[in-house]
Amino acid sequence: MSGIWVISETPKIAWEMLAKARELAGNEVVTAFVVGDYETGMDAISFGADQVLLLEMPANIPWEECRDVILKAGETNKPSLIMVAATRRGKDLAAQLAALLDAPCVSECKSIIKDGENFLTERIVYGGLAVKKMVSNGCLVATIPPGTYHPEKIEGRSGDVKQLKPQGFKMVVRERRPKPATSVNISDANIVVGVGRGFGSKEEIQMAERLADILDGAIGCTRPVAEDLRWLPEECYIGLSGQVVRPALYLCAGVSGQVQHVYGIRDAKTIVAVEKNENAPIIRIADYYILGDLKEVLPALIGAFAKAK
Repeated sequence: MSGIWVISETPKIAWEMLAKARELAGNEVVTAFVVGDYETGMDAISFGADQVLLLEMPANIPWEECRDVILKAGETNKPSLIMVAATRRGKDLAAQLAALLDAPCVSECKSIIKDGENFLTERIVYGGLAVKKMVSNGCLVATIPPGTYHPEKIEGRSGDVKQLKPQGFKMVVRERRPKPATSVNISDANIVVGVGRGFGSKEEIQMAERLADILDGAIGCTRPVAEDLRWLPEECYIGLSGQVVRPALYLCAGVSGQVQHVYGIRDAKTIVAVEKNENAPIIRIADYYILGDLKEVLPALIGAFAKAK
């Protein structure tokens, strides 16, 4: 077995994984399976791939159906590591590939280290309370959350780009109904303003929305705000079973800081909390905090930022 595969239906996540794949590969070949045109393939080369296999997926075929053509491409040389983007579709595809290859699958992998013929991996478990460490040999399938690694473009690299044409599909999509989404994808936002149960009504959330608007940021929230109270869309929910964000600034108010929510913000570069309870868990993890009533603090922040802008 040799070589590393990187598989993603989204080029941006592929570029991130390729940085790590290149680091792990050494002299081995890095192969990228991505959806896109020839230009996308050349971009993959510059981000670390040695060869690129472009997948042409018809609009009525689910992404997971490309598994057979991917496996066929690796019949002659089974890879030692398969990195798959940990999107909803990617997780499904990874599980199928692992089953068909009789290989272990590490989901939501946060760290991969090569140790001789083995791979040492880590993933977060129990809602962020612990780190599970594993050792695997043989072929390993790992799903990688978006934003885990930083892409690094290398000028002057060369490689092969080929087109694959999946066929013989067993599943066909008859209809697609897009789910209403927020105008800003909070997983990509550089600044996120978090809303918790400390807000007494839906109307009070307008203060957080105003603050996010001034900061050119996005609104996020805890699970009860979205799923129980329905004050914000589900796409805004940050946490263990919701969105995972990695903004430069996460500014939250009325958020107690339960472990399920902290899991979704743990990779934020700077965390600022507005909380009136000095014993709230969020105070312990925040880089900075303001003790006070959010109904007094947020208007003051809005005024200060508006004036500075």
